[in-house]
Amino acid sequence: MNRASLAGLATGAQSASFQPGDAGWRGGGGTPYSAAQIGLWVFMGVVCSLFVLFSVAYMMRIGYGDWRPAPLVPWQLWLSTALLGVGSVSWHMAARASLPAAAGAPAATDSAMPGTRPNAAMLRWCALAWLSAVGFLASQLGGWQALTAQQYLPTASPGAGFFYMLTALHGLHVLGGMVAAAVVTAGLRRRGGDARSRSGLALCAQYWHLLLIVWLALFGLLFSVTPELVQAVCASVGIGAR
Repeated sequence: MNRASLAGLATGAQSASFQPGDAGWRGGGGTPYSAAQIGLWVFMGVVCSLFVLFSVAYMMRIGYGDWRPAPLVPWQLWLSTALLGVGSVSWHMAARASLPAAAGAPAATDSAMPGTRPNAAMLRWCALAWLSAVGFLASQLGGWQALTAQQYLPTASPGAGFFYMLTALHGLHVLGGMVAAAVVTAGLRRRGGDARSRSGLALCAQYWHLLLIVWLALFGLLFSVTPELVQAVCASVGIGAR
C-alpha cells in the first residue's frame, strides 16, 4: 500500500469521526439523537427509578397496623391533575407549532439571522403551559391546606408522611421543569424558531408528559391503594400480612 492510499484512508477515517451537532452525532454508526435528548432520557430514567423505589417502600409500609389512610381527595388535587394535563398538552402543541410545516416556513437552522420572530402560536402555548404549572403548584398547596385542616398532618401517621414527601418531591420536579421551560421560552423569544428552540420545546414536552404520568401513578397509589388491598394481594401470592 503506497503513501497516497494511506493518506486517503486517514482522511476518510477523520471525516467519519464522531462530531457533536445540533441534530445529533454525525459520523458512521452514530446515533441521530442529540446530547440534550440523551441527557433528558437518562434524567427521566433516574426520576422514574426514584419514584418507583419510594412507591415500593410505600407498599411495604402500608401493611403495618399503624397506617392511617388518606381522607377523601380534596377538589384542589383534582384541579391540579387537570392543570398538569393542560400543561402537557400545551407543551406538545408548542413543539408542534415550532415545526416548519406548522409555521409555514422553511426549516430554520442555528445560523438563522438574529431577530427572527417566533411563531406566535409557540409563545401562546408556552405561556399557557407555564401558567398551568404555576396553577398546579398553587392547587397542590391548597390541597395540602385542605388536608391539614382535617388533621392529616405530616406527623399524623406514616401514610401522611409518605403523602407529603411524595407530592413535595413531585412538586420540586415541576418547579425545576418550570425553570428549564423559562430558559427555553426566553431563547425562543431571543432567537426565534431556530433548530435549538425547536429542540428545547420538544424536550419540554417530553418532560411534561413524564410529570403527568408520574403524577397519575402517585395519585392512584396515594388514594386508591389501601392496606386491605395490599394484604389481599400479599395473601394471594403467599406472603403473610403483618
